[in-house]
Amino acid sequence: MMPIVFASPDTSERSRLLSIDMIRRRALDRLYRRKAAVETLIRSLEDYQDVRSSQISVPVEFSAVRKWS
Repeated sequence: MMPIVFASPDTSERSRLLSIDMIRRRALDRLYRRKAAVETLIRSLEDYQDVRSSQISVPVEFSAVRKWS
């Protein structure tokens, strides 16, 4: 029985595939960096909101409570 031999891509085809792979890897890397930046921004905004809400305690007006009673 004869062995199966696969044709190997030529050098230009191989380099083209490698360059496409590098482009995809760079795009994925940029995507993960953007995702991390967005997560950091969200955490910062949530922390800011927590600090602001703890600093500003809005007193409930009795007139407003009486209107709903």
